[in-house]
Amino acid sequence: MAAEGKIQKEYLGALDGSAANQSFYTARFPITTDVGVTTDAETEVDVFTNDLTPGSWSEYADDGSAFLITGATGEVEIQAAENQGGNINERISISYYTTETPAVAQGATIVYDQEIRDVYQLGDEDPQELKEGTIAISGTIALLWTNRSMSGTYLGKSDFYKKLAAYSLYLYPNKEVTGQPRFKVGSVKFSGGRIDVGIDTILAENVSYKGLVLSEDTVPA
Repeated sequence: MAAEGKIQKEYLGALDGSAANQSFYTARFPITTDVGVTTDAETEVDVFTNDLTPGSWSEYADDGSAFLITGATGEVEIQAAENQGGNINERISISYYTTETPAVAQGATIVYDQEIRDVYQLGDEDPQELKEGTIAISGTIALLWTNRSMSGTYLGKSDFYKKLAAYSLYLYPNKEVTGQPRFKVGSVKFSGGRIDVGIDTILAENVSYKGLVLSEDTVPA
């Protein structure tokens, strides 16, 4: 399961004016594209400086001359050219996409809920199924191991983006094996179930879920 979204103008810190490269780190990582793929491309983020004017942000060029990013660790490296003596105490912020895997589960059952239209071809009396529009999906999860990021919103009303609690969920019909099919389900809501609290994890049992099928692809290598 993945919680995905965009962080807007997260404050990273202030420049030290040392005339050297200076690294900051995002609060959440990895830094990803808008579809959840970890990236090192500066064009996928927006990095800002306040130019020593509180509340006023100007965006750095994203061609690698002003900053570099390392998506896997959330590192944002401001280049020396932007960190001269006159830049000391400039505040730096970033807007970026991120994704988090707050839970793993097993024993999921799936129920599709979609209208079916009967289609007849000339000379053929057998109906064919056509699936149109967004496919709704629901079911139960026998065992759901969660971390703190998910447990708080599982029990609360909003996620860490201050939005109504919802997650993306990947279903692996043939296990998480490279080349096998997987389904990405979005806007997933949870209900019911029993929660057992342990020292290192929270285990939820027999949880009901509902969501919308967003895409179908195969498990990457």
